[in-house]
Amino acid sequence: MNCKELAYMLADYCNGTMDPRLREELDAHLSRCEPCLAFTKTFRATCEGTRKLREAIEYSIPDEVSDRLEVFVRAAALKYPEKMREYRDQVERDRREKVACLVKAATDGKLSSATALLMESHCAACAECRGYFDASRKSGAPQAVDLPGGVRSHLIALMQALPPGEEFFLA
Repeated sequence: MNCKELAYMLADYCNGTMDPRLREELDAHLSRCEPCLAFTKTFRATCEGTRKLREAIEYSIPDEVSDRLEVFVRAAALKYPEKMREYRDQVERDRREKVACLVKAATDGKLSSATALLMESHCAACAECRGYFDASRKSGAPQAVDLPGGVRSHLIALMQALPPGEEFFLA
């Protein structure tokens, strides 16, 4: 665990949603790194202050504004169905490409340490993903172009769990 990885995972650490093995690694880093310990204390204090502020402020969009926005978006989608289809197709192509890159990086052993730990802890709990990656590692290449549905959806969720801007592979 390095300082940058700690910074990306701090929210999960502070709110208690972090995998126990990652938490141990982060605790070990904090015991050795005074700047990160100070940063963590500041982060916790900021989160607590923000939580209190959120309790004091009501976040709600007036019903009228929400209704008007929904009508506008639905009308635009009906008016430009081809654009909506193009957008959805592009999102799906991008997602498939990212999943393929993640599978290749995992098979080649080139995941970042944070992603490798997330993947390892997930595969320990998920027989379908564990079986897929065990077979891929044995063959030295991804098993199939089209992943089993469960594996694909789990990898998408894993990528979404990474901090914004965090790459899942090593350069």
